[in-house]
Amino acid sequence: MPYKLNPEQSKAVLALDTQARSTHCIGRIGDWEELWGVRNDDGWLVPSAPDDIQYFPIWPHPDYAQMTADDRFPGNVPERIALNDFMTNWLPGLQNDGVKVGVFPNMEWTMWIMEPDDLLASLENEIAQYE
Repeated sequence: MPYKLNPEQSKAVLALDTQARSTHCIGRIGDWEELWGVRNDDGWLVPSAPDDIQYFPIWPHPDYAQMTADDRFPGNVPERIALNDFMTNWLPGLQNDGVKVGVFPNMEWTMWIMEPDDLLASLENEIAQYE
């Protein structure tokens, strides 16, 4: 179950620059051990950025995922991904497929694009702080 998100908080977080949103996202994912992607009946959303870079967008909360996806990709709904599953299955699969990770797109769909193995290292570093 996701943490409680209030409108003032979400507006302030969405206004952060891409690097600050990325840091916030990785911290929240580590705290709650879950993240969110969006999908529709055809599968998970994996858009292409300029230069034909495919990326898998992730968010720390379903409300962020829904509000940002609604504008550009209507018909998609947030779906929870357990952190352990993401780290052990998703990130290696994305790496093998040559798909990057778009960390925390905002309303303008600006985001920090990361290689899956770099995100894995960042998540492992975040989790190590709790041990």
